[in-house]
Amino acid sequence: MTQLSGWKVLNPGRDGGDLVLAVDFATTGRSDSSFSDLAPRLDPALALWETRQPSGTAPLSAEDHLALWDGQAAACGRRVRAVLGYCAGSVFAGELAARVAARQGDAPHLVLFEPEVPAPAGLYRDFATMMNQFASVLTAQEVIAAQQEANAALTADVDFGAYGDVLVRIFMERAGAAFAREELDTELLDEFVAVFRSYVSYLDAARRIDPAAAWRTGTAVNSRTPSEGASLAGGNVDIDVDHADMLRDGRVAEAVNRILGSYVAS
Repeated sequence: MTQLSGWKVLNPGRDGGDLVLAVDFATTGRSDSSFSDLAPRLDPALALWETRQPSGTAPLSAEDHLALWDGQAAACGRRVRAVLGYCAGSVFAGELAARVAARQGDAPHLVLFEPEVPAPAGLYRDFATMMNQFASVLTAQEVIAAQQEANAALTADVDFGAYGDVLVRIFMERAGAAFAREELDTELLDEFVAVFRSYVSYLDAARRIDPAAAWRTGTAVNSRTPSEGASLAGGNVDIDVDHADMLRDGRVAEAVNRILGSYVAS
């Protein structure tokens, strides 16, 4: 298979089998489960592709993302059985499913895990979680100070992209001082900053899409703390599981297999 710049192959599937597309911003070391955890529990006959994050430094628009993902999916020649989206990835997933339906003549299943439209408050939560993950480098006081500074900048009328820039600055200042103190490789710090910038760009691009119409055609699979976006889905499946563990939970996999018309014994 030609190298896919927009997709990572989690399961090659059976030759000629259907394709499932999964939209997420998956990064190494994150605490939330990912589609890599779900992949072994799905029908092995289905190919499963997960979105790959752009390697360049220039931010991509929503159209750039969608054109890349849909173009490469169309070029492979497989019928798309389903499009899956996780959190903000559900925004892209709805539009991607609509494009697939238009070109292949039948609509793929749309499955939304904790669907949400990105907002500054959510970006702050992601930043606070990221700072906690640096507790081995930063002191507890430094982590708290960074989180407090980020929270103070979270005003009611803050611009999403501008707020992302503020969070990058806070991270660089706090983590940069700690890296220098511990004499750690600053290239590693640069990599973390680049990933966070890319994540902010991904979320900001998703905000340019109105997902309401597409989400009404999909099914939301919810944890015990459903997202606000779940109320916009055409159907809901509620599972008593922590948000962070959703994609590694066997009950979630069973629900997805039923939606996709497959059954795999656990």
